[in-house]
Amino acid sequence: MVKTQTNLIQADYNAESLRHIIIGLKNSIKTIEAIYSFDGIWLLEKSEPVFGMAFIAFQNYINTSIKDLFDSTANKITYYKIGPRLERFERSNAELIIGLANYLKHKDEGKLHSGTKNILNAFNLETSEMIEESPIFKGLDILDEKWDLIKIYEMIIDWRKELFALYLKESP
Repeated sequence: MVKTQTNLIQADYNAESLRHIIIGLKNSIKTIEAIYSFDGIWLLEKSEPVFGMAFIAFQNYINTSIKDLFDSTANKITYYKIGPRLERFERSNAELIIGLANYLKHKDEGKLHSGTKNILNAFNLETSEMIEESPIFKGLDILDEKWDLIKIYEMIIDWRKELFALYLKESP
């Protein structure tokens, strides 16, 4: 008889909740598309906050995963770097997601935090008053050309698996 040891920390108790949130936001975007399909600018203006909420949900999941595994978010910036670098860039998908979430949360304050600016700059994303130039949409182009939030969700689930592998290496 083979005994299998289960690591309770490996279980991802937040993934299913995140999936439901992302599906709900994806459905909201479909509704917005149906209402505003006649005007691309309005469509972008109405969908930017919804896509932004998805990035904020991803950010929360990322930070919660770090806290669950390492009991602290003190080194979160190090853990954001985990995973493959996005094509043409020196940063990870988690870093881009964090930057986009922070951009949406702080863009109306008139000044972004330096960390957010650094991430946006690393991905050649510039802030703009023109909605079609929003870092949210340009970032979506980088993450998935079809802007599929489920694909981005899957990237973040894979990121957590890599985070757990790091946790196992660092654990006594």
